[in-house]
Amino acid sequence: MPHRIALIIIILALSAGCAGGAPGRVEEGYPPEEPRQPQRLEILDSSIADPLEWWRVNICNRIPVEIYSLEEQQQTAEAIIEATNAVREEYNLPPVEALPILNRVAQAHAWDQATRDYWSHRTPEGLSSRQRILAAGGGTVVVGGENSAIATPKTHTPGMIVQGFRTHVGHRELLLNPDVTHIGVGVCNYSSSEWVYYVQLLVSLEE
Repeated sequence: MPHRIALIIIILALSAGCAGGAPGRVEEGYPPEEPRQPQRLEILDSSIADPLEWWRVNICNRIPVEIYSLEEQQQTAEAIIEATNAVREEYNLPPVEALPILNRVAQAHAWDQATRDYWSHRTPEGLSSRQRILAAGGGTVVVGGENSAIATPKTHTPGMIVQGFRTHVGHRELLLNPDVTHIGVGVCNYSSSEWVYYVQLLVSLEE
């Protein structure tokens, strides 16, 4: 990876529609919205026609019961949740509560992007964060959406990731949405030399 991008963080936001938009590219053709390494994903069942079920079986079910395969991933996710609530507290907003199902959906999307080497709020099969939550059994989202960031490894603390969301109008809108009640966070990179993907879900679910 070029030296000049060693400290770059890139962020996308989604709140209902895309609230942030795509950033400027830091190297030609990257980050890609279409997978550059589709062969790295082993398809467990290619016969499934329903896209939600396909995602559940081939992506979401790959995430282990404990959600995070590495202790560092779990610690980072927990710190991002803590930093998120610290920012919300500054604005007298209620804290958001972590839900395991949202952590699973966020981690599944981070893992999928890292594995297939793409970056988008939608999967290559066209599923949005709300559809992925539904596919995983999390229910229907009534408010909120997804923030996303990528960064070079070992260059950004969880607080820096959340600060990045805070300083961009689209991410800030979702981060400080008074109506979201729950959070899920995913953190994953395919190898130590590849981008780290951060996925933050901030939603309220239909009761």
